Amino acid sequence: MAFKKVKMLSAALLAAASLGLGSFVPAVSAQDYDLPEARFEPDPTVPSWQSDTDYPAELTWYVNFDWYARSDWGIDVVSRKIKEDMNIDVTFIPGNDENLNTMLAGGDLPDLMTFDKNLPVAAEASAYAIPLNILAEKYDPYFLEEAAKSETINWYTLEDGNIYGYPSFSTTVEDYEAGNVQADQVFIVRQDIYEAIGSPDMTTPEGFLQALRDAVEYMPTSDDGTPLVAFASTALDMSGGGDGALGGILQDFLRIPTTVDGQYYDRDSDEEYITWLETFRQAYSEGLMSPDQFSDNDNTMKEKMTQGRYFAYLHTNTKGLNEFMSTNNARNAEQTYIAIDGPRNSNGDDPVFNGGGIGGWTQTFITTSTDEPQKAMELLTYLTSEYGTMVATFGIEGETYELIDGQAVFTEETEALRNSDIATFDQEVGVGNYWFTLNDNYAMEMGQVPATSIRQMVEHYNPYTAPRFELEDLDPKTGSEQRNLVQLNTARVQALAAFLQAGSAEEGRVVWDNYLASRDNYGYSQLVEFRNNKIAENLERLGDSYSISE
Repeated sequence: MAFKKVKMLSAALLAAASLGLGSFVPAVSAQDYDLPEARFEPDPTVPSWQSDTDYPAELTWYVNFDWYARSDWGIDVVSRKIKEDMNIDVTFIPGNDENLNTMLAGGDLPDLMTFDKNLPVAAEASAYAIPLNILAEKYDPYFLEEAAKSETINWYTLEDGNIYGYPSFSTTVEDYEAGNVQADQVFIVRQDIYEAIGSPDMTTPEGFLQALRDAVEYMPTSDDGTPLVAFASTALDMSGGGDGALGGILQDFLRIPTTVDGQYYDRDSDEEYITWLETFRQAYSEGLMSPDQFSDNDNTMKEKMTQGRYFAYLHTNTKGLNEFMSTNNARNAEQTYIAIDGPRNSNGDDPVFNGGGIGGWTQTFITTSTDEPQKAMELLTYLTSEYGTMVATFGIEGETYELIDGQAVFTEETEALRNSDIATFDQEVGVGNYWFTLNDNYAMEMGQVPATSIRQMVEHYNPYTAPRFELEDLDPKTGSEQRNLVQLNTARVQALAAFLQAGSAEEGRVVWDNYLASRDNYGYSQLVEFRNNKIAENLERLGDSYSISE
């Protein structure tokens, strides 16, 4: 195989990287890689794949999510188009952290790898990945000149001058200014009940509670005979520390600041937040919330939503509701859910939500094990470019979509399948399945809209998004600080559950005050120091042109 100098990295070094042990790898440059010569002279104004169609290649792409299972390459519309354009075959391999660590320890890697940017191993990419800037300069300068976002490249360029992985869903200041962002947090109600009880204002604690009472009085049971649950929220992870929508999401609804004077703000101690926790406690005490809130997983709660069992629901990840909303609407179109204004602070201020971060979600790397560095780089450029984004987001013009007044609009058949049978849509059309480096914000500019079942929900909260790039990578990923954070988050979600189930307002307040006082047992002061240092570091990276949103 190629790249002899890089492959002399020991298995022990890769194992250390996979475990996040902070191994040091010296900076590398082009001469450190024994890369094959380019098959032609690349043009920075033209993506190289257009000049490389006579050369066939087979690539293997590892995706570090067990749920990522794709049909054979070339079967769905999107991969068929990419195959035809590039003369390329791709085999996707799903997996998990254990699989990833095993691969890294062994050193025999696929051509490309995608995993969560927050995994400790992402920081050790120089041990297993070829810098994308080196590959682009040699094979496909269009990637740096045209396809990739300059703000994103700057953010991910390390001190050694290299960028090793490109992210999914990286949103820049320019994207926010252009309005090409979408909210992913929502407060929804069952429309039939909401309108029947007078479409009340639910932004205040008093109005919220009264609406819940009126809802169960109007409709005590759902269609399947089970009691109507007046209010629920995204499932809690009691053992893993996941607060669903009752932590940061609720705080965003209440416009509680994340920083004050450039310093991390303790949102959990804010009285506006505690007031709404007490509101939810009161709802639970009146039987307006179900004990299942503290035991059901997220999928179970969404399945109940398909039966219309909830009146009001506070949720994060609106896009994840599509399939369940479609199922509910097919069951009974009169019981659809809509977004309305949710909890607000005592001043009635608009909420503020994160509409996407510059760091994105996952990172994709081209590994030192690849025998096809040029073709791998060309594929990455393809998917990152505006052209590739259109293919992966909309499919083929004239087959799955049409351009109408400069906007991509799915054909009637495609849109109907999207809203009625998402599993078949994924398998046969493939739109949205190759998201690894797409310019999702460009797709929005070109007409990408949420599925019909959730469109109103997303659009209702879109005006309330703002960048929070100063909060990128705010939490420690390794060492004792990371272990303390896991324990702290677990204690926090358990305190949330105890507060909501407390028998009185006084008892609930004691529960929460005790939690706040206990945080130093989990290294809270050190965590705040870590976060303040990270905020300062991020602001320095972002430069003087960036300002913290109010």
